[in-house]
Amino acid sequence: MKSKYFAIALLAALGFLTAVVASTSAATFINNLTTGGASPNSPIDLNPGWLFWVQSDTVSGDAICVEVHPQGDAGNYIRTQCSYDIVNGPPSSNWRCDVFTGGVPSAFQSKTVEYQFHTANYGTNCQTNTYFFTGFNWTFATGPTAVSLQSFTAHGQTPILLILAALLMVGLVSGTAVFRRKTIHK
Repeated sequence: MKSKYFAIALLAALGFLTAVVASTSAATFINNLTTGGASPNSPIDLNPGWLFWVQSDTVSGDAICVEVHPQGDAGNYIRTQCSYDIVNGPPSSNWRCDVFTGGVPSAFQSKTVEYQFHTANYGTNCQTNTYFFTGFNWTFATGPTAVSLQSFTAHGQTPILLILAALLMVGLVSGTAVFRRKTIHK
């Protein structure tokens, strides 16, 4: 008789735990907070690359992903896992999505680009257990990517006064050391 009640209690506990885990195992919203580009919902141009900001209630073990493709070319897409960031973005954002930081491919240049967000298992580069797709609700126009130039700082010639001051300091330190050595040996 006791084993019957134990089995019922065990099944009830497992059912309760399953309900709790199921209620906390998925994000319930993804808000696009991307602004700052050339038009509303345009990512910030990182030159090279694009920056998107998102707010979501993901659970531990999940990540937000962004997927982009040229409009009319859904087969040419890229998915990127975003990084958790509650410090640098706009208010209430908690995911930062950097796309094409190594350079924007030509297939995405001078095009209208569509994008969406979704969740996936963290650390899988958005390839496994993907769910909660927002749909391609946002677009932005891209231009030709400019060649990224390194900036060089031109330095003027070192001023002669600075050189003389440095030589004077070296001379004073050396003279003091020689003077102290002579005083110690006397």
